[in-house]
Amino acid sequence: MVAPLSGIVRAALAWNGQQGEGNHVWLELDDPCLPGETWLHVDHLLRIDCWVGQRLMPGDSVGLCGRTGGWDCAHAHTELARHAPAQGWYQWPYGWSRAQVEAAYWEPRVWWDAATALVLAEGNQPIPPEVVEAMNDWELTNYVLAQLYSWAGVPFNPDSGIAKTWVAALRAGVYAGRPRTEERAWGDPQQGVWAEYDHRVLIYKHDGTMSWNG
Repeated sequence: MVAPLSGIVRAALAWNGQQGEGNHVWLELDDPCLPGETWLHVDHLLRIDCWVGQRLMPGDSVGLCGRTGGWDCAHAHTELARHAPAQGWYQWPYGWSRAQVEAAYWEPRVWWDAATALVLAEGNQPIPPEVVEAMNDWELTNYVLAQLYSWAGVPFNPDSGIAKTWVAALRAGVYAGRPRTEERAWGDPQQGVWAEYDHRVLIYKHDGTMSWNG
């Protein structure tokens, strides 16, 4: 786990055997692209590689991804808080109301869009294309999506409408994940096909319409 932006470590706490956060770090970000006050919270680390008061630059190690805190699998649990944790360094929003969560934490997509707008506005220069796009659609389909289908054990047709929908969704910032089913017909008469993925149901209509929101 590395710092995505510059900031200062405000807390680096080892797991005490009880708290669900496990080994965790609070980083107060201060990068110029921030759309507002932002604190990064990283939980469940196997190992902490930073210390309180240390300045981290983008790419500096925060710690090793783990599952401390009583979790059964290693995962990268990160949160973007709007301000220093009001309930202390072991703040855990379990059981909070939606209003409480929205007041304390950034919605990731809103934060990302606002930060991106600031980057684009700086010097009125767009992000270089190679930063935001490394593969063309053909490569995404035949290298990335084909491998995901292989891992899932689902038959793959690179020319299918569903494959085109998966790529279009990715280009729009939506990652559907791996396939969980083959294509299924829908509609009367048949209007198109759909397939379930890890995070979305993708739909392709025979008139060329694509959807990942139903």
